[in-house]
Amino acid sequence: MTTFVTVAQLKELLLGMERELGVSDLGHVQKDILYVVSILPKSNGAFETDEIRKHHLLQGVSRSSFFRAMKDVVNAGYLNHCEGTKRSSYKLTAKLKIKSKRLLFIS
Repeated sequence: MTTFVTVAQLKELLLGMERELGVSDLGHVQKDILYVVSILPKSNGAFETDEIRKHHLLQGVSRSSFFRAMKDVVNAGYLNHCEGTKRSSYKLTAKLKIKSKRLLFIS
């Protein structure tokens, strides 16, 4: 099996998992934001916008595209602004956490 075939199979698996999580309708930048927030080290569960934006998964995304995508992710209910902090602090909501736990138990 070639390396490309393996990558194609992984892509197929990823797309299936995204459907199970309910994020397949999001754009690729929105999904990449969720991926970054999920893998960044957590400091009280909060993430700064710059910390998210500087991650290598979002390299090449323009500033305006990034902020539009952040707004979409917040409006979709996956991230919330942290109360009592700067406007640029966000937390992952239970919406994705609950779906992720359910997917792990199904697998």
